[in-house]
Formats: sequence, structure tokens, C-alpha cells
Amino acid sequence: MRTLSRYLVALFAVFTLSISIHAEDMRKVSLLTCSPGEEVYSLFGHTAIRVYDPAKDIDFVFNYGLFSFNEPNFIWRFVLGETDYLLGVMDFDSFMIEYAMRGSAVTEQIFSLDSIQKNRLIDALFVNANLRNRKYRYNFLYNNCTTKARDKVYEVVVPHYNIVYKLPSIGDSLTFRKIIHVYTSDYPWYELGMDLLLGAKADRVATRGGAQFSPMILKEEISTAVLLDSISERNLISQEEELLAADTRLHSHSNLTPFNVALLLLLFTFVVMLCERRSKKNFFIWDILLMTLQGSAGVLLLFMVLFSKHPAVDENWLLVWLNPLPLFILPILIYKIRQGKTPYVMWIQVVMVSLFIVASPFMPQAFPPALYPCAVALIIRSLFHIYKKDICALD
Repeated sequence: MRTLSRYLVALFAVFTLSISIHAEDMRKVSLLTCSPGEEVYSLFGHTAIRVYDPAKDIDFVFNYGLFSFNEPNFIWRFVLGETDYLLGVMDFDSFMIEYAMRGSAVTEQIFSLDSIQKNRLIDALFVNANLRNRKYRYNFLYNNCTTKARDKVYEVVVPHYNIVYKLPSIGDSLTFRKIIHVYTSDYPWYELGMDLLLGAKADRVATRGGAQFSPMILKEEISTAVLLDSISERNLISQEEELLAADTRLHSHSNLTPFNVALLLLLFTFVVMLCERRSKKNFFIWDILLMTLQGSAGVLLLFMVLFSKHPAVDENWLLVWLNPLPLFILPILIYKIRQGKTPYVMWIQVVMVSLFIVASPFMPQAFPPALYPCAVALIIRSLFHIYKKDICALD
């Protein structure tokens, strides 16, 4: 009788354990990757972590990409690179509805973690989501919603396994700027703005870890990752599935690209000079516009270089000619012309802009093509003012 009772107790324990193990096996932790959207904050896509536990009726998404415009001095802090992002938790269905409305595809990659690793990762995520721990200092290239999700998973996995990638790194052949251009190519004005602000550091080779700031690159590379220890090897991702297809509506694209606008600016500069030559008048308004734009851009770039904590903005070679100096030259130009004197001060502008054009192929920074017609327009306009008397005497 005692033996039978012990057998029944043991059988009950095994049965209970089997149910527990089965319940644990039903849990899954996965990486959600959302394809790029049309808004500037969604051009690169998005990454989040899903925790699904049917036994506890849990289906949560941990999202490191939350921020609030209601934070004190949000715009000013954003310019300075001092923006704080939050880890938020939302239910999976709400997350999917949000990205369906944006027209983004959503891909799920399920991690092949054992029960202990799942426990550690889920516990770490909930601790991180605590009100006291959820805030972090956002960094576009090095500490964003994608790298935070990756690092949180690797914190659990790396102490026990080596992570090896089967394929070469995309980042070993691309710079940060080229990776950015993959996502901004259909949005040339956004691309121009980013190219103006990002300096020489953006033209360094990204490497594997650096390139994974991009959600789409992380998705591709993590699918090739293998977990290695002394006795076993297995894929980091056990299953991949597209949960939501992208909205394939065609986007309308305007021909009013930065380069085309720059060509029109150069053409109009010739028209202005021709009108001045024929009318014997000075159209100061065009100089005020050109040099104010040049100097204002220089003020912004100099401010970013000196004060902003944004990544890759502190070594910007555009300051060779996009600097505040034209704002000081402009009043002298107008004064000299009104006095009937030759504005030799414009040689500063000629040398400064010419130096940029000549030296740009040798600088450690890639520059937007649209800047070159603008630079040529400034040189021609400056030389016209210096030699205007001789040019007008040809009539």
C-alpha cells in the first residue's frame, strides 16, 4: 500500500511537472520588426520585443521607442541631443493596429531560448519597464529603440553562449551615411537635412554592431546568428513569420528635388546679373537672400558642432563655407557698393567657397550634390561684384 501511494505521488509529481514544462514551452519571446513608414520619425522602421504566455493570458509588446512632446523643453533638448526616450508596454493587438494604420509590414522572429533564459529576459524587461527604470538617453546611431532591444536580449544570451553570424556584416562595406541613404532615397529633402547636419563621423565604416542601429539590418543579421557553447550549437532564431504585409500604395514623388532647386538657383543668379548689367542697378535683395541662407546654415552647423550631443555632428567640414562669416560680409558688401567702391571683401567669399569645391574630394566627408550649384552661384556672384565695373563697361 505504501509502495502504491508513493507511486501515485511520484506519478502526480511527474504529471504536474509535465504540465508546467508544457506551459513553459508554449511561451515565446520574439523580435518584432516594422518596415519603414512615411513620417520622418518612421523612415528607418522600428523594433520591439514581444512576450507571449498563453497560460497567463499575457501578450505584451515592449517598445523602447516612446517619447513625449509634453516633456519640459522637449524641442530644445532634442536639438541639443538630450532627448529621453521611454520603454513602454502595450498589448500586442494594439501594437499591430497602430502599424497596420501606418501601412508598415511587421515581421516576427522567435528566439530559441530555453526556459531559464526566457525567465531572465522576461524578468529583465518587466524590471526595465518600471517607472524608475524606463527612461534612457536616446542616441540616433548608438542607443536607439533597436539597439536597446538587441542589447536586452544579448544581456541574457551572451553570458552563456557566443553569438556567431553566418554571413558577413553589411556594416563592414557601408558607412553610416550610406545606410541612412537606403531609407531616405525617396525623401530627398529629409536626406538633404540629415546630410547637412551629419559630419565626417557618419562616413566611417559602420561595422556589424554599428549597422544594427537600423531595424531592417538587425532583422536580416539576427536571422543568421548562431548560439555556440562548448557542447552545442543552435540558431538564435527558431522561426520567422510575416504577421502583417506592407501597404503597397504608390508614393507620389515631386521633381522639385534639392538638386533641381539648386540648379534653378544657379540659373536665376545668371538672370539677376544679366538684368543688373543691362539696367545698371544693384539687386541687393538677391545677395541678401543668398548670403543670409549661407550664414544662417553656418550658424546652425556651428551650434550643432559646439553644443549638440547628437552623434556624428561634431566634425562637420561644411563649416569651411557654410559658416556665419557671410552674415558679417553682407553689410560691408552693400555699404561698399552704395559708396561706389569695389567690394574687395568678396574675395573672402570667393576663397572660402572655392576652397570647399577644390578640397571636397579629399575631405573625409561626403557632401550632398545639391550644394555644388549653390557654391558655384556664390562664387560667380562674388566675382561679379568685384569686377562689375569692368563687366558693365563692355556695353
